[in-house]
Amino acid sequence: MTTLTESIHANESFVSEARGERSRAAVTVLSGQNLGACSVLGTVVSGTVASAVKASGANTGNGTFVLDGTTPLLLGTKLGIYTVRFLTTTDVRIEDPDGYVVGDLVIGTTNGNTASVAEQIKGVVTQGSAAFAAGDGFDISVTVIVEKVAQYDPAATNGAQIATGILMRAVDATAADTPGTAYVRDCEHNADIVVWKTGLTSNQIAKGTSDLKRRDIILR
Repeated sequence: MTTLTESIHANESFVSEARGERSRAAVTVLSGQNLGACSVLGTVVSGTVASAVKASGANTGNGTFVLDGTTPLLLGTKLGIYTVRFLTTTDVRIEDPDGYVVGDLVIGTTNGNTASVAEQIKGVVTQGSAAFAAGDGFDISVTVIVEKVAQYDPAATNGAQIATGILMRAVDATAADTPGTAYVRDCEHNADIVVWKTGLTSNQIAKGTSDLKRRDIILR
């Protein structure tokens, strides 16, 4: 006798959501993905970003700030200008376009010393032969942001390692980026029905569940 296994239906994990369509969002599923209904998603961010010496003038130090070549933009990136500023010769502050502190770093004054930022934007500050002085810094301009979703994967390094939503219906994006709909905030889903990437450990699922909870997506 042949055993048949029924696949997860569209929206099958759904329990409740906010009024109207607040909980849902149109998404673009990243090319190469073939995702079933109720798959747990991560978000891959890309766009147009460039860094330069601060607009007010040249730096005293001759070191650099280099954006990551693969993932310069991370989840939560905003349009506008990020600032990297030396408060002292060793203390560096990064602020987002709205003036909120993204991170405070400490870097030694020796040539070649580095400090990394990986919050909203990703890059590395490196001291040169002439150390940075208080007031030195860089401006990072973000003019385009593109967000696409992929299956949540704790081993990823492109942003998909953070769970950000649950796909409503199956989407086959094997050949090209494909539109879909996902729950991205203020909702409840059945923990026994949502679809995780095959092979995840209980700890990895717990981490993804925690990621979703921070976006008010509750698994019950």
